[in-house]
Amino acid sequence: MESRKVIMKIGIIGCGRATETLHLPALSRIEQVEVVALADPAHDRLQSVADRFNVAGRYSSHDELLQKADVDVVAVCVPVQFHVAVALDALDAGKHVFIEKPLALTLEDADRLIERASGSDRKIMVGFNLRQHRLIQQARNLIQEGSLGALEGIRSIWTSAIRYRQELPAWRNSRELGGGALFEISVHHFDLWRFLLDSEIVDVYASSTPSKGPEETVTVAAKMSNGTVASALFSEHTSDNNALEIFGRGGRLAISLYRFDGLEQFPMLSTPGGLGARIGELMNLAKTLPQGIAIARQGGDFKMSYHSEWLHFVDAISNDSPVVCSLEDGKRALEAVLAAGLSIECGVPIKLASLRSTEALETSVDV
Repeated sequence: MESRKVIMKIGIIGCGRATETLHLPALSRIEQVEVVALADPAHDRLQSVADRFNVAGRYSSHDELLQKADVDVVAVCVPVQFHVAVALDALDAGKHVFIEKPLALTLEDADRLIERASGSDRKIMVGFNLRQHRLIQQARNLIQEGSLGALEGIRSIWTSAIRYRQELPAWRNSRELGGGALFEISVHHFDLWRFLLDSEIVDVYASSTPSKGPEETVTVAAKMSNGTVASALFSEHTSDNNALEIFGRGGRLAISLYRFDGLEQFPMLSTPGGLGARIGELMNLAKTLPQGIAIARQGGDFKMSYHSEWLHFVDAISNDSPVVCSLEDGKRALEAVLAAGLSIECGVPIKLASLRSTEALETSVDV
């Protein structure tokens, strides 16, 4: 039996939940890559994850891993407060870098990384996996084809019961360290607004439920540079949902990211719940069921989006082609998160441009 031809060796820094349940399973299904090293200061966690995925290289610090000459690509999967420092070290070591979202805690750190990366010939990509979600790709194509006509609005919902399912690490309970619904959840959909609409977020107004820790339930209203309005609910304290709706003068798109048949297009004069709409739903289910069964066997579309983003990154490195999600994309999503947090604190809308200027920020807040 012919053995697979490995063309790229990967080291992962950080052995948390995302590494164990999302990245390592995704990478194990890519024929031409091999994960050869893991690093984490938590010895038991490191050994457990490495044993499960049969990874030989095991290091207590990222510095040790970066000294391995045979590691071509480094995945930065540590808490966000360490993202930039580890990514800078990886670039200095001559590695290609995959960096999990959110990019950083501050715009200053994001700019440091962007400046350093601009002088490197290494590929670096931010891990917004939902850009590679099958239904998001289909929805973006429909929007770009003009199927919805002139766009009017976009609505996001991402809710989770994660705080009832498992004990979270300490940093997840502090917004200053990157925890809470803003940093963990909203950043994905802020990026999707930009990706789906090809437009920038101009300003945000946010509010949250009272909390002694990070914002665990947040609502956001925003405006895009193309005039589209946006709204969202993000929560870590209710049942799971991950969905978007895009509204245009020619109809509506509904995207449910946890359903294999979760992309539905509604013409302008259709009525939800009407007989025609219900028959259309049943026909769509019948049409997509065989593919849905195959997708379910691979963990579902959400988990498969991690596989797709790694395939894309490997291809970008191999062919020296652009990455789908740049550091600048990561910075733009971070700006929206920071503006939403400031809006919660100040009780007023915040223009994203104001975050780049102290004088402008004072004017924006003084309403």
